Amino acid sequence: MGETATYTDKMSVRHILIIISGIMITFGCSALVFSTWSAFQAYVPDLLGVPTTQWALYITVLYLAEAFSAPFIGNLLAKTDIRIVLSASALLVGVGFILISLIKSMWIFYVAGLMMGLGEVGLLWLAVPTLCNKWFNQKSGTIIGACMAFTGIGGAIWLQVFNALIASGMDVWTIYMIWGIAALVTSLPFTLLCIRSTPEEAGCLPYGKPQTASGKPAGIDMKSVAFYAVFLLAGIINLLTIVAQQFPKYTKSLDDGTGTFIAVGVTMATVMMASQAICKLALGVCADKNSKLSFFAACACGILGVLLVWFGTGSAMILYAGSAVYGFFFASCVVLVPILVRQLFGQREYPQIYSRVSMFVNIVGAVGAPFWAFFGDMSYSILFTVAIVLMVVVLLLGIFCFGKMKGLQADWTE
Repeated sequence: MGETATYTDKMSVRHILIIISGIMITFGCSALVFSTWSAFQAYVPDLLGVPTTQWALYITVLYLAEAFSAPFIGNLLAKTDIRIVLSASALLVGVGFILISLIKSMWIFYVAGLMMGLGEVGLLWLAVPTLCNKWFNQKSGTIIGACMAFTGIGGAIWLQVFNALIASGMDVWTIYMIWGIAALVTSLPFTLLCIRSTPEEAGCLPYGKPQTASGKPAGIDMKSVAFYAVFLLAGIINLLTIVAQQFPKYTKSLDDGTGTFIAVGVTMATVMMASQAICKLALGVCADKNSKLSFFAACACGILGVLLVWFGTGSAMILYAGSAVYGFFFASCVVLVPILVRQLFGQREYPQIYSRVSMFVNIVGAVGAPFWAFFGDMSYSILFTVAIVLMVVVLLLGIFCFGKMKGLQADWTE
């Protein structure tokens, strides 16, 4: 008798639906939440009569909700039908936008931030890596990169929609209602109808030749030095992605009264969004071939990008190039980190392990903006110096993790 097949060399319609679902989740819910809130910031605080800092606290609430719910959501994804978890997550995001539209009060932003944070843990941080690791033994990095690219692509598109609606005279509260409906329409049909927790539930097999082993239990992995190293590495990478938010303010500080540098800063932000979308796909493809080389390339791009922005003030094109190059490092947080976690610890307990990494990533995200603003208020030379030092720390942590990889993989158990 022949051996029972454990994988397939051909992608079926169900495999393709998993990819499309990942794209729609990030294009809709995730991009609407994370890539457009800054556009509302120019209007909503004045309408509510509150300081911008008070209004923006809802983003901190969102990140903290993500952080502290990540282990719980990770366990749910491991033990519960993924359709239920992700559909409930999409509802939290969509209803959050709708409540803001209807109630029009400061307190509802904090409630909505809590709801969206609980929803985005599964939708942005866990769904795509978890599904890709279960459905695809090969090309998972490419697929993760392609799906995550749509947070940037979606952000660029939704921002243009926002600008068009504002230009037409529509008020922001109606736009919030549109955002809520869009979040539900771009997610629920896919979370309810197109995905399954495993290929076997859909009568399929994983695509590509499998790993030789699936990894030992999470309780053992999470006591290892390598786990704490990747834990810290992921958090610092996310902290470093947030430094890019300082680029427009940095160029504004250089303005000579003509407004030229202010316009350059806005363009830098646009270049960054486009670049990180392209680089997420490129990094995923590269990581499938050589994750170590991809990691070193990302770190090099991060350092080069900061140096170009820091010392390239004599030319707008150099500043744009710095933003574009930095996009490759920016992409590593949501593309390279989950690939590294899988290669270190396997996939048996992947949702539980990666959810705990995501917890720290989001805690850092909650404090990242004031962290960099503090150094920016002191001196941008200090800010960029701190950024480069932290990138060197990331590089050293990565070297340590890759050095431990063969030993950890040798200890994997079926």
